[in-house]
Amino acid sequence: MAVYRDLRNGVARSSAQIGYGYNLYPIAAATARHLRQVLAACQREGRLHEYGTIHDERDRALAATLAGEYLGVPVGDDQVMFTAGVSEGIGLVSRYLTACDTATVLPAPCYFAFEQTPRRHPLAIAGRYRHDGAVHWSGGGAARTAVVEILPNGVTGSSFRPPVVQADFRVLDLVFQAGGLDTARHLVADHARTALAGHLTDTAVLMTPSKDLSLPGLRAGLLISGDNALIATARDDVFDRTASATPMAGQLVLLYLTVLLMAEAAHDDDRRAFARRHAWIRAQYDRHQVTTVPTEATCRAVTGHLDRMARHFTQAFDLLTEHGKGLLHIGDDMRPIAGYSLLPRLDVDLPTPDDLVTWVNTVGRRFDLKLNPSLLFGGTRASWNTLYPGEPRMRVNLSVPHHDLVHTLDLLRTARRELDTAGAKR
Repeated sequence: MAVYRDLRNGVARSSAQIGYGYNLYPIAAATARHLRQVLAACQREGRLHEYGTIHDERDRALAATLAGEYLGVPVGDDQVMFTAGVSEGIGLVSRYLTACDTATVLPAPCYFAFEQTPRRHPLAIAGRYRHDGAVHWSGGGAARTAVVEILPNGVTGSSFRPPVVQADFRVLDLVFQAGGLDTARHLVADHARTALAGHLTDTAVLMTPSKDLSLPGLRAGLLISGDNALIATARDDVFDRTASATPMAGQLVLLYLTVLLMAEAAHDDDRRAFARRHAWIRAQYDRHQVTTVPTEATCRAVTGHLDRMARHFTQAFDLLTEHGKGLLHIGDDMRPIAGYSLLPRLDVDLPTPDDLVTWVNTVGRRFDLKLNPSLLFGGTRASWNTLYPGEPRMRVNLSVPHHDLVHTLDLLRTARRELDTAGAKR
């Protein structure tokens, strides 16, 4: 947060931006219609004026069934809980690990919540690792070690090789599932199933519909763990603060898990697979007495919307490759395997982190363009220098309208040219 203040000092809030941290692709109309029906059902069932009802238990049991089917691992009713977004889930897991004297090994870059929560409690961070598994150790000794895996990396959109570490616990954060390559649409799910290897022992899994379904304003998340003490502690923690979560959180998670399962069937070579999968899902909703099953038409509409979103991201990457020449180092190997985020190298001579902060702030103040460099995404100056020496990097968001992406790249080109000219004159 201190770096963020330095980056934005004197920069107009109305400035354009290249690296937004959320999905700007429009929500599917079918998703909005389904959520209106869900809200009406919650009203009929009395869920809007009670702290909790039997329907909450049914939602959790159904989520366990659907998540187990998707992840390829048995999930019990008592192994899941709904959270107010994945950020709350990260906080719950981090606080539990702190109590267990466990230090974490984080990917770099990393979502800020994995770094922010340890500073408050505090949870030791033993080290940070890059895409090839190389680790920068930073101390933070503890009796136990937990490795955090993010699939795909929420900033680079790529798959990281976990470090060779004797881990006592692991956290698997599934950031994006949709929006990937046509040739490997469900690569993230395949990686997650391989990583879990059929069990949840000493493991916590985090998922959220917010990014894939373009719903950042509706905080919903899912925490799954085979560690009974973690789930019990997390439930007590949430109860102390909020007494109960909104029923919409669970319903959003159920919609998301349904859509993920249906998306796999939609891309099956067998055209009958979609109807068969929906019949199975409808049977699970009926078995758990959950009345808000998305119709087959709704599922077709939402999965089709996700395919259009993926094409939008692909076209944006192609535009970035074309219009980013001379500004960013872009190769096809940087194309996100899912989601909308990547972190290419900036083609500017900025040898130190302080140089990068000064340059980004100058671009913001003089050219009304907000940039989000690598330093915003966790780590320390020492870890960035060790893992990515001499490589200033900047986040790009592929979910923005295509004309906005081209416009902001033009602004960046102008800023780079004028600042280079001013530097040469000095």
